[in-house]
Amino acid sequence: MTDNLNEIKFLWLGPPRILQNNQDIITRVTDKNLSLIAYLSAAAPDRLPRTSLAAIFWPEKSNEASSYRLRHALWEIRRAFSGGVLRSDGKSCWIELDNNVKVDLLEFKKGCRDIFQVINSRTIPEDCQKLNELVALYRGELLDGVIVREAPLFEEWLLAERERLQILYLDGLWHLACSQISSDQPGEAIQTLHRLIEADPLRERSYRALMGVHLRRGDKASALKVYDRCAATLAAELNVSPSPATQRLRRMAMQDSAAISPVELERAGQLLKEGQRQEAWDICAAVESVTADPVIISQSALLRAEIALSEGRQSESLGLVRAARQALGKLFGN
Repeated sequence: MTDNLNEIKFLWLGPPRILQNNQDIITRVTDKNLSLIAYLSAAAPDRLPRTSLAAIFWPEKSNEASSYRLRHALWEIRRAFSGGVLRSDGKSCWIELDNNVKVDLLEFKKGCRDIFQVINSRTIPEDCQKLNELVALYRGELLDGVIVREAPLFEEWLLAERERLQILYLDGLWHLACSQISSDQPGEAIQTLHRLIEADPLRERSYRALMGVHLRRGDKASALKVYDRCAATLAAELNVSPSPATQRLRRMAMQDSAAISPVELERAGQLLKEGQRQEAWDICAAVESVTADPVIISQSALLRAEIALSEGRQSESLGLVRAARQALGKLFGN
């Protein structure tokens, strides 16, 4: 790397930007070359064969012509940068990564992989901060607004990658909302769940979680408005009604949740004995959503821990046991 290149950031999530020493140099690069850089940086630090790159981005050309187009594109890209971030030899091309080169796509994927592996087995306030930083990296879909014609293999890769990244983003928002709820941050959780519903309005569990936050604050009117929005969206988009789990939460919202929660938990326990684990799980989740009673939350979490363990989800079961202990700890001021 040369001394002229102090720092370069490839921002591919959302409208693409390339920041070199905090100056955006995106206008120096054509959409085709931009896509080539993004494809290489997504694979970094792996080296990609020149023949494969030529075939992906210039498939309509002969081998000789596509190889020439690739060489010319690499020359144009090097002209756009003042450092040697793009490397190549006779057989391959790659993006050279070091402390001065950042790729938001790679940071986002690694962050998701690292925190999702442990998030189900713990609940700590630091998770909220880490997840906030993680979802902030996702400014929008990959290479938003970039159009590359006559490169079907690249288009297929782009569409598939956009879908994978959006799923990671939605999972990140979900984990963030759950961490905020567990950390007694209802206002923040409400904001996150609204973001999640806007991003994916067909995920019913987001509506249920939002209803639960409102109910735990004693705001039945807002909870029922969330249900109505869910029902209207599902009817308009899929011509279906909310699931039994969502309808159950609505019924609990219309009744005295403090009185009905122990009855529902008893029913969940009976269903578990009968082998109806999913329905028992849904009832427990609904109960935990509507009550702030630490004893009820602890009992419900232990039931779900038993269900998770019976299905081989040991780490999730352990996390639920810890959640049960945390709930009782609040009761005794620990």
